[in-house]
Amino acid sequence: MKRLNFTFLLTLIAFIAKAQTESNPGWLWQISGNGLTQKSYLFGTCHGEGHNFTKEEVFCFPGLQDAFDESKMLFNEADLNPEHADTAALNKFWKSIGELFHNPGPEYMMPEGVDFRTFYDSTAHFKEVDDYLAIKYSDPEYWKKTPGYWFMRLGVALFIATRQAKAVDELLYEEAVKQVKETGGLEEVKDIDGSLQSMFTDTKGIDTLSMKEQADTLYRMIRDGKNGTTRRKYQRVYKAYMSNDTCQFAKLLAENLDFFGGKSNSHEKEMLNDRNAAWIPVIKENIAKRPCMIAVGCRHLMGPASLIAMLRREGYTVEPVTKKN
Repeated sequence: MKRLNFTFLLTLIAFIAKAQTESNPGWLWQISGNGLTQKSYLFGTCHGEGHNFTKEEVFCFPGLQDAFDESKMLFNEADLNPEHADTAALNKFWKSIGELFHNPGPEYMMPEGVDFRTFYDSTAHFKEVDDYLAIKYSDPEYWKKTPGYWFMRLGVALFIATRQAKAVDELLYEEAVKQVKETGGLEEVKDIDGSLQSMFTDTKGIDTLSMKEQADTLYRMIRDGKNGTTRRKYQRVYKAYMSNDTCQFAKLLAENLDFFGGKSNSHEKEMLNDRNAAWIPVIKENIAKRPCMIAVGCRHLMGPASLIAMLRREGYTVEPVTKKN
């Protein structure tokens, strides 16, 4: 699969290295200046990755409890209030994903006369894939669809499974409700759904590989899930996040770009950079009215197109919070 281009990666690493001069800042940042009468905060979250976060874990970050208590409103990426849920948009999104998987287009179908078995030099590897798709996915005719299709489908299943755990974002929302704070979202559910659908169905990276390379990638994905490698990778994400060490987290991303969604530069642009730019007007409008906590995935605070960099270009002072609770 394609990786993030090296220019972006080097820029990201340079940004993180520069951040070391700010005492390796961590995930909590204070927003002030540019006419603000009260401080607001940015906080980088972890979206679960299969780990159920607790209040004790989340509020161990230096300064977070005080910043949370000072904030009058919490913004997540999307509004987590179930009363505001766009059920129609969610249903439409999952229906479209379901239709793709159950009625794939011709681009996802195997060429006539090509046998899945020929992709594998090892009979054991073929049998592992064959058993997994035919039995676990109850599809005895799985071989009619390309390895790239199955890589995409298993990737969505993994995404859904890891999101069953309680994320930092959800826990912060629950705490805001307990404290009777206002809550909101930086974007509409339909906007997130569009980005996710593009991510789920983007096979541009794997489509550049030969069928045999696709099949080998699929085998590694199945093998890693069965032998615990996938779970251990997610555990490393959790540990790196909880270390509050942005340098360590960036290093982990650089070592695992394929695994953690580094499909292509366009994917990075759509999922992070474009969304950051769209959020800036919402953030500016609301921090001018009240002290806010903006809680978004920690990758939105990393790199030259981060929320931190964009707010600084808008004239705000954005500094790391390093005090102890």
